[in-house]
Amino acid sequence: MKAGLRDTRALIDARARLMARPTTRSVGWNLPYAQPNGRLMLRTVLRQEHAECTSVEVTDTGITLGGALTALLAHVRPTVVRTMDLDPDPDPEHDGGKEEYVCSDHVDHTATTHFALAALTRHREAGHTPVVEHYRAYANRFWGYNLDSAAVTEKAEYLATYAGLDAPQACPHGTCERCGDRQLGPNPFRSTHMRSAAYRYSPTTDWLRLGPDGRLNAFGVLAGRLAFWTETAPASGERKGPFVLGDGWLAPTLAVTGVPGGPAELVGLRRQSVVGSGVTVDVVHTVQDPDGNGFSGWRTLENPDWSHGDGRRQREVGVPSAAVDGMGRLHVFVRDFAQGISLRRRDTTGAWAPWEDLGGSFPQDAGTALTTENGTVELYVPGKNTVWRWYQPEPGGPFTLDDTLKTGRPATGGITAVDSGGGRTCLCYREAGTQQVMAYRQHADGRWPGSGAGLGGHVGTGAVAALWAPERGAREAFLAHRGSRGRPVVSLPDRDKDISGTHWRESGDMFTHALAMARDAAGAVVLAVIGTDGRLHVRRQLSPAAGSPLGPWR
Repeated sequence: MKAGLRDTRALIDARARLMARPTTRSVGWNLPYAQPNGRLMLRTVLRQEHAECTSVEVTDTGITLGGALTALLAHVRPTVVRTMDLDPDPDPEHDGGKEEYVCSDHVDHTATTHFALAALTRHREAGHTPVVEHYRAYANRFWGYNLDSAAVTEKAEYLATYAGLDAPQACPHGTCERCGDRQLGPNPFRSTHMRSAAYRYSPTTDWLRLGPDGRLNAFGVLAGRLAFWTETAPASGERKGPFVLGDGWLAPTLAVTGVPGGPAELVGLRRQSVVGSGVTVDVVHTVQDPDGNGFSGWRTLENPDWSHGDGRRQREVGVPSAAVDGMGRLHVFVRDFAQGISLRRRDTTGAWAPWEDLGGSFPQDAGTALTTENGTVELYVPGKNTVWRWYQPEPGGPFTLDDTLKTGRPATGGITAVDSGGGRTCLCYREAGTQQVMAYRQHADGRWPGSGAGLGGHVGTGAVAALWAPERGAREAFLAHRGSRGRPVVSLPDRDKDISGTHWRESGDMFTHALAMARDAAGAVVLAVIGTDGRLHVRRQLSPAAGSPLGPWR
């Protein structure tokens, strides 16, 4: 039969009447769905009474169902929720920066993510604070692949099922053409986006830092709100928290910076609905209280495309990176809609300058900012084939683009920059395709080498946390990353300075986002993760010596 809006409304009204009627047994209803030829099919569903749809709104233009996801969250109470991209990028190769562009993802993926976020907002109102992670979909194909060959092969098996390639020769339909998404064709490897599993908001490794009164502080986002933990006393190994603060809905990744030993300065992306403006995404900033026990409210920094009439363009702002220079000036960097980098600065008086365009060509949304021993700020952002660098010739000066780096193609998922002494910066990242951990260290004269050095590792995905060990090389740094089993993998320098090389060991359980490392007030290295249970877990060196092992997870 051919059904219009009136017929569909009547069918769903019938289901609403069933829902309103008390029952102590199984209930059934006819679920209508449209076929590609425009005809309406009815599927009869018989299930035990359950919470799936709590509201039906019928208008002249459509029918809105609500409640299924909210009820599911309330029933399961997950500690981690993984969903997709709320604002998929335009195609950077063809549409980046253009007024008219095609979204890089399927509209169904985006709509599903908006439903999930609406349900999570209601779930949060009931007092729940899960970790939320967003993943890219088709946009994976634009950047260096971050899965190794074994992971790609396993993923292809799942995709074959999705495509219906493993459907039986005989099935209830009489043909297997209805058993999967036939658009994928007979070869799942033709879908290059399957070669990555990348976060939409690339997590950083700088969210653990030494703060006021010598206490380590950890920062994260739980259910769209700022969460922080703090030591009860300097180098005590004991902590309190999380303290969950603020309103609105924050993206999962924060930029964390500040004067060494001083209050933290946090920068994030806030998503909110504004009457008359639809959904907006702005860059926001807050400062930790001098005693380290709280924060001021979020202050909007808008974003580089804030005044543009196209809301989609305004929402494409990238994950912030931030650094405070030697004079206390804060620098905030984001990728803008034109697929370049924009900067906003706060001077020593607290006044903010307007956004300024630093240029660039299709950087990834995964940069990191660093303050050098000279007090200048540098920004490193992975691109398609190498890493981009912006630097200041002098403190407070303009930024210059350095295109001389030859790191090789970095995998999507982030980069870490550390000061390795002597005015030399060392980059830690993953090599696209192999997922090997790479180090790329600046020469003493300021030049960069012709390629990176492989440090091995246990493959896996995501950013690499790093701390430099004094009087050691890149292979003897403190390193940590997510391994192929989703667990922390750590390499520590040997006690003997003459023994070179990495020493990778897996330890702990699966975790979310990325690891972080910092030194506590006693100088001991501390490794931190937010686990899949939504809690902070840490390991601390037994002593501050370079060769000291890490204690147990706590």
